[in-house]
Amino acid sequence: MAPVTMRIAHLVATFPPYYAGSGNACFYQAEALAARGHAVEVFTASYPGAPRDPAGVRVHRYGARLRLGNAPFIPQLAQLRGFDVVHLHQPFIFGAEAALAASLRTGTPLVSSYHNELQAPGVKGLLFAGYDRVVTRAALRRSARLTVLSMEHAREAPLLAAELRRRPDVFAPVPNGVDVETFRPGAEPELRAALGIPADATVAAFCAKLDAAHLTKRPDLAIAAAARVDGLTLLMIGGGPLQERYAAAGGRVVFAGDQPHTEVARYLRAADFLVMPSTLESFGIVQLEAMASGLPVVIADLPGARGVSRDGEHGVHVAPGDLDDLVRGVRALVSRRDCPWPLGNRLAPVRDACDRYGRVVRGRIPERAAARRSRGSAVGAPPQHLD
Repeated sequence: MAPVTMRIAHLVATFPPYYAGSGNACFYQAEALAARGHAVEVFTASYPGAPRDPAGVRVHRYGARLRLGNAPFIPQLAQLRGFDVVHLHQPFIFGAEAALAASLRTGTPLVSSYHNELQAPGVKGLLFAGYDRVVTRAALRRSARLTVLSMEHAREAPLLAAELRRRPDVFAPVPNGVDVETFRPGAEPELRAALGIPADATVAAFCAKLDAAHLTKRPDLAIAAAARVDGLTLLMIGGGPLQERYAAAGGRVVFAGDQPHTEVARYLRAADFLVMPSTLESFGIVQLEAMASGLPVVIADLPGARGVSRDGEHGVHVAPGDLDDLVRGVRALVSRRDCPWPLGNRLAPVRDACDRYGRVVRGRIPERAAARRSRGSAVGAPPQHLD
């Protein structure tokens, strides 16, 4: 039987020019599916900056009626129709409700990618927990396929673990890949000089948005650890509304601000190693990008990170949230600054990850799509554009 060309809608809360994990993963998946002949459209919120769209993909960016952090309320999404697959990238507060409504109304198969958990302190954390118990759980149960970054993460995350016990056959591990043409080893002496970093300085890179949505990346720990290691400069790649607060802490910290994804690669090459002290991590995509750039890594020993690198072989794993242990790990890499690390053997090129994703989507969805078209269902109609 000839391959079925599908019409696929991706729903994601953040997307370039807001560069963050789930949006970056969606970007590469959408581009790969379009290259394989599928009609792919992305539905997301608008963000400041110059838009960057995947080749062959139509991207719809909407002004949010309401925002709760990185959760945009876009009521138009609930009216989606005309697609063979609705792919929801979670977490997406408000978007999960829209995906559920579209899938239930039209019978369109739902695919969910679970990128990370919702966590926050205090009352906000309690609200997140309530939302997960109701909406996220409903979206997971409605999904015909559940793609996860690793089965270890699926077993550790409570909502995924519960669904794994109910329906293990719908799970498919699809780890993030890395663009090995963009993220490659090298040196950036001119960039170092432009940043005011001496050529002989030891530089640790930290890469994350400096906003409330990314507090679990723990920039505060990275800054505190760098202050306790003599001669170390910390290069903070990523900006946001909390940058001034972190800059007030002082120390040998250079703030690069927000950078396009392609420029992030240059800034990583300007460093000697990566420090990633997250207290929540489903998959360390920046960890993978750093390793592709030739950098060893100091990472928190979490399920989503330790599957990417091996302790002692590709860097050092440290106890999550433990400043003293983080300092130990940073000092270990400073002492081995000029030693080679065997990093390439853990890299999965983005094309390989996208091939795996393509196989997951092709697995059981196309037959359902073809059957629905033959019945003349609403999904067989041309996509309804909401712009």
